[in-house]
Amino acid sequence: MSDTLLATFAVSLLLASANLAQAPAATVRVPVANLWEAPNAGHLPLDPHVWPTPAVTTAQRLALVGHLPTQVLYGETVSVLGRRGGWTHVAVPDQPSPLDVRGYPGWVRSWQLGPATANPLVVTARTATLPNGTEIGFGSDVPAGLLAASATRSLPRTRADLVKAAEQFLGLRYLWGGLSPWGYDCSGLTWAVYRAHGITIPRDADAQFAAGTPVPLKKMLPGDLLFYEHPVVGHVAVYAGGGKMIESPNSRSEVRLVPVRTSDFRGVRRFWR
Repeated sequence: MSDTLLATFAVSLLLASANLAQAPAATVRVPVANLWEAPNAGHLPLDPHVWPTPAVTTAQRLALVGHLPTQVLYGETVSVLGRRGGWTHVAVPDQPSPLDVRGYPGWVRSWQLGPATANPLVVTARTATLPNGTEIGFGSDVPAGLLAASATRSLPRTRADLVKAAEQFLGLRYLWGGLSPWGYDCSGLTWAVYRAHGITIPRDADAQFAAGTPVPLKKMLPGDLLFYEHPVVGHVAVYAGGGKMIESPNSRSEVRLVPVRTSDFRGVRRFWR
C-alpha cells in the first residue's frame, strides 16, 4: 500500500477494534455461511458440495448478484450487530470493507453461529475433515491441534507459491459472493490466496484496487493483481507470470488461466512487498 492508504487503513482497523470491543462476538460453526444483504434476500443450497455442480443453474447463479455479497468460513469470528427472527446481523473483521469499518456487513442464519472461540490457525489445504466428519475448506480458521499439521502448514512466503495457491482452483465453477473452495468470485479468490499467506486484503475488487500500491503494467510481478472495468472497478485477477493471469470471471465460467487483457483495464496493484 502507499503510505497514505496504509495510514488510512491502519486508522480504520483501530476504529474497528474499538467498535468490536463493544460488540459481542460469535464464531461460524458450519463449513461456509452465506452472508446476505438482508434476511431472506436470496437462496443457495446450504450444502457447499452442490455449488460447483449443475444442480445450481446459471440463472440461479445470476440471481445471487446484489444479494449475496460474500460468505464467511468455518472458524471465522464475527461481530454481532443485531438479530431479527432467525437471522443475525454481523460484521466480518477478516474481510475489510469500506462498507463498515468493523468488517464486511451482512446477515447470516443464527444457527450457523456459535460461541466465540480462539482459532489461530488457517487451513491451507484445499479441504480438511474435522474429527466430527465435517469437511471444511481452504482459508477456514481452526484451533491448534484440531487437524493434522499438514492441513494448516504455513505456506512459503513467495510469489510463486501465491500463484500456486490460486492455480489449485483452476476449473472451479464461479460463484457470486463465493469465498470457498466450492466456489469463488473474482475478488474472493484473490482475498483467499493472500490471506492464506498471512496477508489480509479488502474483500471486494474496488476496495482492493484502492488499497494496493500502483505498479506499471510492464513492471508487474507474479502475484500482483490486475483490475478491470469502468467507471467502477468490478473485476480482479492474479498475475501468474509469462503474460498470463488467473481469474474467476463470471457466473457462466470457471477459474481459468488466460492471457493478460488490456481492454477495459484499470491498473495493477501490489500488496506483496
